[in-house]
Amino acid sequence: MLRKLSILSLAAVAVLFIGCDTEDDNLPWGPGLGTGGGGNTGEDTNDEWVAKPIQPANNIVVAHRGVCKEISAPDNSLASLRGAIALGLYGSECDIYWTKDDNVIIAHADSNCKINNLYPWENTVAELRRGGVLSNGEILPTLEEYIKVAALEGKCTKLILDIKNITAPSTISAATRAQYCIKACKRAIEIAQSFGAEDYIEFICTGNETVMTGCAPLCETAAIPIGWMANRTGAEYERLGAGCKYAYRWANLSLEHMNDGFSGGKRTIDEFVSRGIEFSCYNADTDQQMDYYSGQ
Repeated sequence: MLRKLSILSLAAVAVLFIGCDTEDDNLPWGPGLGTGGGGNTGEDTNDEWVAKPIQPANNIVVAHRGVCKEISAPDNSLASLRGAIALGLYGSECDIYWTKDDNVIIAHADSNCKINNLYPWENTVAELRRGGVLSNGEILPTLEEYIKVAALEGKCTKLILDIKNITAPSTISAATRAQYCIKACKRAIEIAQSFGAEDYIEFICTGNETVMTGCAPLCETAAIPIGWMANRTGAEYERLGAGCKYAYRWANLSLEHMNDGFSGGKRTIDEFVSRGIEFSCYNADTDQQMDYYSGQ
């Protein structure tokens, strides 16, 4: 069956959304119960907290970069994340990059892979933040800040961490660029583990095979699901994922690759689910497309 559905339209959210299951609010969680390890954000917060147990969601909707257009919030902002949490969505997708000070920043880089006109791996979080704020006045969020909102304010909404492919600058080798992507995955896992928040994160990985090869064993060891965005056959996923429980067991493909009556692609849902590989689709933006995939 389908794992989850990435969407852009809130109209469809209203149709697909059911909500979170109930939870025991007396569970031992919250500030002061754990020590963080999220790296240097440029601020000495001495923050101590631990994630509360996540509850199951009753929908398969993932908001692309959060719920942003519908509430006039910047994408990849804390406001857009809170929008997804308020709807009780399964997940809120966000883009991650590794920074020079061994942190993870949440932002959608430009076509030159820059954030605030800076390469994140060449700059610290503080330096990236000095380059400008989001349109609502928020500073660029770190993964630690994102996890804290999801794990303390939310109930069932996971962070779907998108490991972006780094394609620039051409003066850096492809192998080195891939390592920056892998470092983002590794550090994200460490940050989540430091707060006991592993259940609040999942990854989707660029179709870059080098990046996935480096990230897959990290996620397998940490028992964190990672979806691959490569347009490969179900048989290839099955072969690469032999013996794995969390890596290569989830195909996250664009609608354009699907043979579903909406586009001219070759992939089918059945070629994955028949092999026990979970499937999700993104760029399903119309009501008809979302109804089709959510009904599978």
